[in-house]
Amino acid sequence: MKSPVHPNLVVAGAPKCGTSSLFFWLAAHPEVAPSREKETFFWAPEVNRFNARCNALEHGAEAYASLFAHTAHAKVRFEATAPYIYYSTAWEGLASLPEKPTVLFILREPAARTQSQYLFETHRTGRVSGSFADYLKEPHILDHGHYVRYLRSWEAALGRENLVIWQFEQVMRDPQAAMKSLALRLGIDPEFYGSYDFAVRNETLAIRSKGLHRLGLRLQSMIPLAVQDVLLPLYLKLNGAGRPTADAALKAETKALKPLFAESNAELAARYPESIDLALWA
Repeated sequence: MKSPVHPNLVVAGAPKCGTSSLFFWLAAHPEVAPSREKETFFWAPEVNRFNARCNALEHGAEAYASLFAHTAHAKVRFEATAPYIYYSTAWEGLASLPEKPTVLFILREPAARTQSQYLFETHRTGRVSGSFADYLKEPHILDHGHYVRYLRSWEAALGRENLVIWQFEQVMRDPQAAMKSLALRLGIDPEFYGSYDFAVRNETLAIRSKGLHRLGLRLQSMIPLAVQDVLLPLYLKLNGAGRPTADAALKAETKALKPLFAESNAELAARYPESIDLALWA
């Protein structure tokens, strides 16, 4: 009987911090094999969009390996489910695997991340229709910007040595350096990224037809990643309606949020000084 195959790398958040781009950058490497869906949501089934047929709640922890059976040949096997950062089921489930994976987080200045999530939910998914002020009334919205509260639990569950913490602003400034550094840590050829095209994926764009977009999401897992990479720009030309921009009022509301995160940002930087430069979030 073949041994179960589990990921040795999980990109666990945060949402709207570049995890989609990172997924494609990693998946392009010849020594890397991704899950068929970018976000399996296995350990966060209540926020699932794609994993009705396989999740921890309905199928048990042992079913996780079934999502990676096709990756046994690869040095690096991974998935990228951005909301995992917020779920105890994720850090507890991943810590329970026979070998703890490396878990990578990309963190963005919290007020800017909150605004980006709001624009994404209003213009891309259509799940939010109210004002930014109304959006902020949901308690978890602001709480999700206090990253250190969650990373304490991840560190306790998996050990600091298994966590990689990146700053979104630094990665976007020099993605090649970030990916070469990650490749070295993972034991794969860093020179693959020497001439790689670091295109950005999953930008917040308005969508003309929500029905067509839902259909595309359902079909996504059936389409090879290399084909997705080619089709995505064409699809966005067909169904995209431009990038929504923040007006002066939204910019002012976003700026007003920044002091709310000052204390937890300082704790985050003190805890991970090699990873977080607060000057980038000033």
